[in-house]
Amino acid sequence: MKCALLLCGAMVLATPALAQPDPRVQRAAETITAATLMQDVSYLASDALRGRATPSPGLDSAAAFVIRRLVQLGVTPAGDSGGYRQHYDVIASTLDTNTTVIRMGRMRLRWGSDFLVTQFRVPGQFRGGVVYVGDGLRAARRGIDPYAGLDVRGKWLLLHASQAFLRGPAPDSLGRHGLNYTTAMDEAKARGALGLLVIASASDVNSWEVMRVVPRQSRELNPSVGRAATPFPLPVVLLSEHALAQVLAPEGARGAAVLSANAAGRAVSSFALRSAQPLTLDLGGSVEHRGAYNIVALIPGADAAVRDEWISVSTHLDGAVGRQVVAGGDSIFNAADDNASGSAGNLSIAKALLDGPRPRRSILLIWDSGEETGLLGTRFLAYGPLGRRIVAHFTVDMIARTRVPGTQIEGQAELTGPGEVFVSGPGVLSTVMDSALATVSRIYPYVQFDRRYEDPSHEFFYPRTDAAPYVEQGIPYAEFFTGLHEDYHQPSDEVAKLDPVKFEAVARSVYATVWTVANGPLRPRIDKPVPPVLWFMTPR
Repeated sequence: MKCALLLCGAMVLATPALAQPDPRVQRAAETITAATLMQDVSYLASDALRGRATPSPGLDSAAAFVIRRLVQLGVTPAGDSGGYRQHYDVIASTLDTNTTVIRMGRMRLRWGSDFLVTQFRVPGQFRGGVVYVGDGLRAARRGIDPYAGLDVRGKWLLLHASQAFLRGPAPDSLGRHGLNYTTAMDEAKARGALGLLVIASASDVNSWEVMRVVPRQSRELNPSVGRAATPFPLPVVLLSEHALAQVLAPEGARGAAVLSANAAGRAVSSFALRSAQPLTLDLGGSVEHRGAYNIVALIPGADAAVRDEWISVSTHLDGAVGRQVVAGGDSIFNAADDNASGSAGNLSIAKALLDGPRPRRSILLIWDSGEETGLLGTRFLAYGPLGRRIVAHFTVDMIARTRVPGTQIEGQAELTGPGEVFVSGPGVLSTVMDSALATVSRIYPYVQFDRRYEDPSHEFFYPRTDAAPYVEQGIPYAEFFTGLHEDYHQPSDEVAKLDPVKFEAVARSVYATVWTVANGPLRPRIDKPVPPVLWFMTPR
């Protein structure tokens, strides 16, 4: 087998066969108990905190609880101005439908009857020419390029809705999104387009009145960074058939062909509209800046030579707050498993790191916010100054539910059984982290690691992971979670449904794995072939 000398050395030094259990690590792991975990999660997921939305008084109370514990433990603050809070800014915009109109020469289109704005970032005036691009999907290797020969910078893209927002498998086996094909949203951003004018499909027409009454709001990190969970930055306008006919009226036969093509469910050749009059969207509304924050703390490493190589351990403190009312009148989304469980687990892991032998590398402890509304705090941290110091990342999200063996409860097909936890990331990306998992599995066998999501084609590898912004930055990661269940993002995600035994075992395993990586002889790196789904990433 051929390999570089350094890599071969890494394989020898990191091989799990050389590792032996450290009694001090075992004793520290055993300070993580079900009793403490359940006590902490019971407070974080209590009705008094009302689900911990970002921002909210409940989230502030949860943050204060975490900070009090960190102070008691004596963990070094790593936030702003010597504190534990790391603040970031969010822009929240609300659309005013009464002042939102479209103009094109003498043509006036009205909100509600002629068009709807389905996505936007901030209010303002958007003015430019119009270019028809079929369904907007581009697959250059297959000879599909509706943008060829057209300048769309500063112009509206007019397109059919059928594949405008496609993110899964493309028709005709085009391959992977982002690698083998791109959509109108991708191309609009890359080519500097003004926005999308989407021709309503039959399903859009059927649901028009429902969409019409949905409040239109936008919320995004300021400034916006990252890829996963980042909302589309340009306005998206849905045109009725009547509005489309007016926009295309000056085009004669070409306009008629587009109208016929939409009815038949197919596209025609692209073209720039000849109209000398630009299409102007006056998008009315209001903008509000809302402050939010993460909690960050640092445990300095014991070895000055590698102390600046930070290992981060994150969990999201916020919950997904909805409006549903279930049987018994319960309307509070307590978010016990998602993610009060991870938040409580991170507190016990912090204590174990202080109780046990100090690892060589420093540990950055993170309780981020805004996860449920677009990975806001995670993107801010991963793309900021603290993120540049991180060499490996661990995510702890939903770690306390168990599927009872032999049961066929609806919604539990993706839930792990007793003594099991899913792990995603290391096997695909990092020799050092993958070896550490194998070591922990052998010498600290608190749980079994289920590696089925070590699959770059699965959404739980990327982008549907809290670690997504970190891996975008070239940081190897490991995510621990026990799986989805019927109570996910529902008011029924309650503390009573957590499994204390599983909770304790998973938290102990996370601690042991973090310690093993942080104390190891080699810096974790992405040293395996970068999977095609991460085509945009440059390993550090």
